[in-house]
Amino acid sequence: MLAAGLPMPPVPRELSDQLLCPKDTEYFTTRSNTPNPWNLIWFIEEIEQKTPEHYLIFGVDGHGVESAAAHYYLVEQDIAVFHQSNLPTPSRPRLEADLTDQYELMATMAVAASDAKEKGKLPEGSRIILVRPVNMPSSWGIQPAPGQPVKWQKTSDALLDVSDWLQASLT
Repeated sequence: MLAAGLPMPPVPRELSDQLLCPKDTEYFTTRSNTPNPWNLIWFIEEIEQKTPEHYLIFGVDGHGVESAAAHYYLVEQDIAVFHQSNLPTPSRPRLEADLTDQYELMATMAVAASDAKEKGKLPEGSRIILVRPVNMPSSWGIQPAPGQPVKWQKTSDALLDVSDWLQASLT
């Protein structure tokens, strides 16, 4: 990540020892036998239909220079984040200026989601799902239980909406 000029995303300590880099890829994962992270829809469908163990996927994936993105997928008990960020390309020569801030916000939100659950603001058994893709609308929602459908709320910025919701829930 750093060699590619990208900031390092947050890596939960309990998942760090499980990271591996699949052959011929530029991303890290704690899972095997999944599609590459560019297949975001597969991961969203999985979270709504199954109950995957906690996992982390981060790094670069895509289909050529113009369609590569930095990916950060974190699934934990209280929050699941599916975040993509466009990489610099000849037609888009600048990296998102606030990517480091976005990663820091996601780490803070993971802690805040656990706090919200402890305080009864996030129902027991539920979790926040946040989706911020590069080629689709951003959305978020609260999953009532693992493997259950999410009532999605479309938004221009799921990171800010979830952050605002958590802040309002904890104050």
